[in-house]
Amino acid sequence: MCALVYTSIFLLIAPSFAQEEPIINDRSGRNKVIQMVKTDTPPIIDGIMDDVWYTAAVVDDFHQVEPIEYSEPSEETIVYVLYGEKAIYVGARMIHENLDDIIARTMIQGGGLRYDDKLKLYLNPFNDGRNGYFFEVNPHGIRVEAIFEGVDGLNWDWTGIWYSGAKRNDEGWFAEMAIPYETISFDPNATSWGISFQRGIESNSEDIGWTSFNRNTNPSNFGTAMGMSGMKQGIGLDVIPAVNVTNRHSYDPDTSQTEVQPSLNLFYKFNPNLTGALTFNSDFSATDVDNRQVQLTRFDLFFPEQRRFFLQEADIFEFGGLNRNGKPFFSRRIGIGPGGQRLSLDAGGKLTGRIGRWNIGTLAVKQAGNTSLLGDLPESSPVINDSDLFVGRASANIFEQSSIGAIITHGNPTADDSNTVVGLDFNYLNNRSFEGVTIEGQAWYQKSNTDSFEGDDEAFGANISSPNTDGFSGGLEYRQLGENYFPAMGFANRVGIKQAQAELGHTYRFSRGTLLRSIANNIEFTTVSDTDGNIQTEEIELELAQIENQKGDQTVLLLNNIREVLIKPFKIADGITIPLGDYSFQRYGIELESGGQRRLLVTLGLEDGGFYGGNRKTAELKLNWRPSPYFTSVLEYEFNDIDLPQGNFNTHLVRLRTNIAFTPEWAWISTIQYDNQSALLGVNSRVQWIPRAGSEFYIIYNGGWRENEYSNFDQLGQSATMKVGHTFRF
Repeated sequence: MCALVYTSIFLLIAPSFAQEEPIINDRSGRNKVIQMVKTDTPPIIDGIMDDVWYTAAVVDDFHQVEPIEYSEPSEETIVYVLYGEKAIYVGARMIHENLDDIIARTMIQGGGLRYDDKLKLYLNPFNDGRNGYFFEVNPHGIRVEAIFEGVDGLNWDWTGIWYSGAKRNDEGWFAEMAIPYETISFDPNATSWGISFQRGIESNSEDIGWTSFNRNTNPSNFGTAMGMSGMKQGIGLDVIPAVNVTNRHSYDPDTSQTEVQPSLNLFYKFNPNLTGALTFNSDFSATDVDNRQVQLTRFDLFFPEQRRFFLQEADIFEFGGLNRNGKPFFSRRIGIGPGGQRLSLDAGGKLTGRIGRWNIGTLAVKQAGNTSLLGDLPESSPVINDSDLFVGRASANIFEQSSIGAIITHGNPTADDSNTVVGLDFNYLNNRSFEGVTIEGQAWYQKSNTDSFEGDDEAFGANISSPNTDGFSGGLEYRQLGENYFPAMGFANRVGIKQAQAELGHTYRFSRGTLLRSIANNIEFTTVSDTDGNIQTEEIELELAQIENQKGDQTVLLLNNIREVLIKPFKIADGITIPLGDYSFQRYGIELESGGQRRLLVTLGLEDGGFYGGNRKTAELKLNWRPSPYFTSVLEYEFNDIDLPQGNFNTHLVRLRTNIAFTPEWAWISTIQYDNQSALLGVNSRVQWIPRAGSEFYIIYNGGWRENEYSNFDQLGQSATMKVGHTFRF
């Protein structure tokens, strides 16, 4: 199987060797060019567009991306582009025939704009088709940004300093953006950047773009901004001091303490494409609280990274297209002790950038041990000392759209055992050799070295896919993880396995004017065995009649045929353990989701069927209520009713999030979560003031309660934190 996948990848690479001339008649628009205009007078970023925009380069040849790619848009869009010594500027006029159709219900900086009208800007300063930045703004001037991880993945937790303004008027709405060069990395000798634009019209679930391919806009199909020169970043130094004052109160035993904790982050650009970062006494109190998850498997759960220091140019550290099991580096491991305790980071440094065709990244962190937390540790938690952690990553761009690279990690955040991982990867992309078809693939190899393990410590894999949004799509993947493969700074929740997957899907899109937009069907087969070939998991997953109408409402039928062979019993609930055995069962369900233009968005999922010799019923409900830009709330509920030969139990997970926006600068955000597996009720409430990008003030409350045997809640502790921080740019 492995040899077949590698051979297939080699055969698909062949066209990229032969192709030397660009495709001239390319409907994706990636050969579009903007002749850039330089301005000595920066525009005022207020959404009015009444100053220097008349001198700008004009872009108005947009096409529809969704629902009918390359067809005529329903509304007119005109984009204006300028650049100066310190920033690149984008303004846009979004014409709307019916002004009541403009949807903008988010008024909190950093809030998601998925269901709002928006203007999107894509930049690839290296114009290499492989990486880039994403910026979007809604009619309230709310900013959201992301960084590309790989060609088609976006990391929404990345943050950068930039400026926006937006206003409604009798034409529709106008928007302006200013992206300072200090915020991004670029080659100062390059005269052309990759660039593209999109507009989202939520009232009819329509996306309008300047370039796209396969209903997607990413660095591989950006147009080109030509004729740029003389960009300056100043000294290139960001100094970000912060201080937080925290009062903590525990109730068992009853103790209280107040501490003042200063922290400092430094970002310095040695040149525009090479950035160094230092962090001292790092504080992550203002990061969003994790969403709890119901645990009904024998494998560790995955929680995404949210800390700014680790998210800075995080795309450089991505490896082999791996997003879960088998990741050699997962920064969330740093600063988390073996019992889940938060450990302080005394100091950390990063060096990231792109030099020629090379992408490089290094990370070094001094992590404090948990000896200072001994009084708070469970008896089973091991004691770990201070540790030095290191990651090095380098990759080189090859062919037209591909890369080859290596990674090394050294250190163990959760134990005193020494650990080192080395790896090689190859990432392939080709959306230019075949009309309307994208081919992607990865191949990778890793070897870990751990004091307490010997032998069987390798991991490798390969995949190839064609993720098309029209007609047929599919993919093949194979991976093998040795029994002693252990990436201490990565994520591996299932080792000692051979895993193969095959997927085939088909999407049919209806013409404009019909009730339906698309109908899709998909089948995926997965088999997992131990390294001796003994089956552990077999699953056939069917997604049938996935229907979407022109308003964005969706429904899909789910059918699963599952076989699980347990070689070890595992505890699934208090007093209930599933014994070893060979279990085969079927599950079926339906999922419904309403379109994003509605004030009340409803997502409903229902499942029923077998479960390890018994039965499991699941219901998931999500209500997203957005009555006005000043108030939105999301209520989520997940329920499982599980009937097993060993016993019966239910799980409940409830999450309520409320957002109150007083102004775009002032907001109050609260999250309440409860699950009966842990019997914990948690409250996180944050008042934030962000007067401008790079300046922030927070008051944060955290409280925890445990449910007792009488169904009452006993408070475990609470904390209140005031944090203030500001970015000084030089």
